[in-house]
Amino acid sequence: MGNHSDAFKHFGVKPTNIRWSWSGRSDDGNTVAVRLWQDRFEDGGRIYRSSSDDKPGEWKSRPGFVELIGNLAHARDHLKGVVSVILLIAKDKDAKPRSIERSSPAPNLKMRVAELDEGEGTFLLERVDG
Repeated sequence: MGNHSDAFKHFGVKPTNIRWSWSGRSDDGNTVAVRLWQDRFEDGGRIYRSSSDDKPGEWKSRPGFVELIGNLAHARDHLKGVVSVILLIAKDKDAKPRSIERSSPAPNLKMRVAELDEGEGTFLLERVDG
């Protein structure tokens, strides 16, 4: 699958804007799906943390990231922290900003919000086993 909107539809979630959204939530609020760069997982795919490239407060000017933090907070507060994952492959891993080469749902991969700082816009996700 390479179509960005199909990856969101797979989980029954709607992003606010397919071009800049990094996450989506289902109409009933029971599912949150997040886009994660495949090469940025740590610890053998068990951990994913927000990028440290951002300057403090800069994330608030990016609507897709603001939406992501809001959806992670919703998952933390209402879904036991569990989110579905859409894996992203970068066209060029070293480019800034990156462009997406491929986007695909990972139906067998669930992550849990382990840490979320809504003021700083930082987060840590841990893989859910089982």
